[in-house]
Amino acid sequence: MPAASHADDDPVAIPAAPEARWIERLLWVFLLAFALDYRADEARAGGGGAGIDQLVFLAAALGSTGGILLLGWRHLLVRPGAWLLIFWASFLAFMLGNAVVQGVAPGRSLRIILPLCLCFAGMLNAHIAACAGVRPSRIVAPVFVAACTNVLWRMVHGFVFKDITLEIARVEVQSPANNWIAAWIGCSLMLRPRFHWTLLVACGVLFTGILITVTRSLLFPIAASAAASILCFTLGVRWGLHRFGEVPRRMIPVAAAIGLALFAVGVAALAKPFLIERWNERLFHHAEDRNISRDVSWLTREAEAKAIFKILNEDKIHYLFGHGIGASYYWDPAYLPELYLVYPSDEPLGDEVWFAGHSVWTYSLFSGGVIALGAYVLLLGGTMTSSLVAARANAARAGPDQWLAFLPFIAACCLISESATSNPFDERLAGLIFGVMVGLPQCFFVRASLIRRSPSHG
Repeated sequence: MPAASHADDDPVAIPAAPEARWIERLLWVFLLAFALDYRADEARAGGGGAGIDQLVFLAAALGSTGGILLLGWRHLLVRPGAWLLIFWASFLAFMLGNAVVQGVAPGRSLRIILPLCLCFAGMLNAHIAACAGVRPSRIVAPVFVAACTNVLWRMVHGFVFKDITLEIARVEVQSPANNWIAAWIGCSLMLRPRFHWTLLVACGVLFTGILITVTRSLLFPIAASAAASILCFTLGVRWGLHRFGEVPRRMIPVAAAIGLALFAVGVAALAKPFLIERWNERLFHHAEDRNISRDVSWLTREAEAKAIFKILNEDKIHYLFGHGIGASYYWDPAYLPELYLVYPSDEPLGDEVWFAGHSVWTYSLFSGGVIALGAYVLLLGGTMTSSLVAARANAARAGPDQWLAFLPFIAACCLISESATSNPFDERLAGLIFGVMVGLPQCFFVRASLIRRSPSHG
């Protein structure tokens, strides 16, 4: 996990509250609560139920959040982080009330809104930890461990307990933490002062998952991480944090990672040739070999989006507040003949769907209208803005954790890169992790306030 520097290494001493140690311990419990979470099988998912293990995960997350709140409630209104807390709490209240008013079954609305509530819990816990004086590296450490653990656990769970094989492994073994790991790798490569062994761990975990699950969509957050990290490095040069002369040194780990990835692909090609064949099919021949006009994954998302707009157009007032989170929708029947060229003819497709959709934007519009759509824009935009503002505020007297000030910005960029074709907020762990990213800049705002009050400031 990311190494936490000693407090003496930071030129700005951040006083830790007496309860900071216990808050940090509870933060580990909170982050690890869903480290062994998994995607339920279709039968249980369709019934809207939850396993006893997942109820234990939820109890651990809620219990640790309650403990952190009890210890640090007096920090709740510390600005500017308090504004995002108030905003997201208000949005959740609106979404729940909207679902009740529109008659959505409580079991469905509560299940679909749970990741958004865990996002709020992550924001709350990170905010309190930051105000109590917990270092950014110590807040990110349990996120890193939970993310890597979940990527590996999803594969083990799928292969051991679900009878999934390498030949058919897909969404059943995919982890929502891959997105965040891609952000962390880019941030670590371009912005961390020194190389750390955790970079090798993260690269190994991420690219193993991508290779085995044949997940093309993860190429988007990798590209987004690279672009966002380069942008942050350029800003760092402007703010005196980095020099362009460092680029060749920073490219050495990149070259090593690419070399290891190519080596892994070569080994996989020899040991499991079908993995390379599946990648070739997914990248270049997925539509043509089934006599369909477009890629089947894109067709399902298009069928869903088109039906959602049809439903909204039936009564345009719903463009304002949607149909309620957890409400039912369907896939446009016009796409079904082509989809059944791929799917079994006896498998029901899109008859009555109520999960959180394949796109952040279309589902937010369906469930909460332009109000929800604007809320997601404000959450992501607010996170990105606060990340860069906090980084700039600390640049004059940067500490050893300065590189982590950019991590929420990069994580938001990675999430946005997948948001058109997937909905990360459909996963409990993804909501929890991103919530911590939303709250992380508060650490640097607290530090910046100490810089402004120091005698040497100015």
